[in-house]
Amino acid sequence: MENQKNFYEKLNEKVESKGFAFTVLVTVAILIGTLVELPPFFLTKQVEPIESVKPYNALELAGRDVYQKEGCFNCHTQMIRPFKWETDRFDPNKAYGPDPYSKAGEYVYDHPFLWGSKRTGPDLAHEASIRPSAAWHKKHLINPRETSPGSIMPAYPWLFENELDIEQTKANMRALRALGVPYTDEDIAAADKLLKGKTEGDAVIAYLLKLGRDTMVQEEE
Repeated sequence: MENQKNFYEKLNEKVESKGFAFTVLVTVAILIGTLVELPPFFLTKQVEPIESVKPYNALELAGRDVYQKEGCFNCHTQMIRPFKWETDRFDPNKAYGPDPYSKAGEYVYDHPFLWGSKRTGPDLAHEASIRPSAAWHKKHLINPRETSPGSIMPAYPWLFENELDIEQTKANMRALRALGVPYTDEDIAAADKLLKGKTEGDAVIAYLLKLGRDTMVQEEE
């Protein structure tokens, strides 16, 4: 124990006596870590997009922003892992072909990614297939216990009272275009019509019904 204490004391003395070298080495380590982590930010240049995957329209994008604002990603993931028990659970309608797990190409237009890591609630990556009913989602958001007895999810009734900020969504689309999302001027102009009279709740539902919709390979019965 005494030897170990002496070792750490000597190590601390060496580090503290070479503050400049220590700072340089830490900076180099951070730069190396940055270079390793940076490529996913430019995922569209690293991963081939799936042809059927389209960017969110204005209403879906507004819903995604509300989803983030309310912290929904703290309880819900959006990534189906390649395990049979998981694909069986999250592809009950067999709508995603022989490999029904999530692919990198599905997320090329996501900034930021909302993969999450905690499944207090179910994964939502295939929500368009599992729960395709807008009416169900509205009931669930207003009072989760009405559709899912025993649910611990908070209720979000006020989302259907809050109107959307159309100009903010258009600004977000322009910013995403600068990051590589292929929004056209027509897409941005269409936001006025898509968002007029819509609430945050309407937008969240549109977003949820987009999740997994573009990668379904067969129609549900």
